[in-house]
Amino acid sequence: MAAPLRSLELKVLSAHELKLVRGTYRAMARTGTQQLSLRGIAKQLDVSPALLVYHFGSKDNLLIETMRWALAASVRRIERRVEGIEDPHEALAAILDAVLVDPRANRDYYLIYLDLVQYSVRHESFTELAGLLRRHIDDTWASVIGRGVATGVFEAADLELASRQVRALVEGAVLLWLQEDDWEQTHAALQRDCHAAILRLLTPRSAA
Repeated sequence: MAAPLRSLELKVLSAHELKLVRGTYRAMARTGTQQLSLRGIAKQLDVSPALLVYHFGSKDNLLIETMRWALAASVRRIERRVEGIEDPHEALAAILDAVLVDPRANRDYYLIYLDLVQYSVRHESFTELAGLLRRHIDDTWASVIGRGVATGVFEAADLELASRQVRALVEGAVLLWLQEDDWEQTHAALQRDCHAAILRLLTPRSAA
């Protein structure tokens, strides 16, 4: 899983650029990517638009760099959580802990993730980044599921299909959760429901 992570890292950011990216991330989560102009981002960061252009060249470049930074951070967190875990059930719990980490963090991340999906459909410059993330998520799930199939605790005739089904299950549940008024209170239930649904999908029929 190291290659996809390296691909997600566009360049080494200076301390000042990292500060700008983090501020842009907060602005994107708060306002919505499509509603933000370069001038609007600069206003929220209390800097000049010219400074953002100097460091990133354009609004699209700034958005891509910010999304890439956020996605790479998520990938690192997941890799750290599952590293060294051999038991498939423990690995499944660990990856869900890493993906569904915190109500506010998940809300911000997935709102920006949905923006990336929309942009990747309409703007070619975002397509590669969305594809890299999608492949990494699928490969991560396939690794966990494959370990379970090899030890007989999970059942999946097609690992690629199973990983896409699990990703669709989690992302669909998150999409519904984002629309709830009490999203902070229901976050723990979101994780429990996803865990139970994945187990129902993967548990061998003979053991169900």
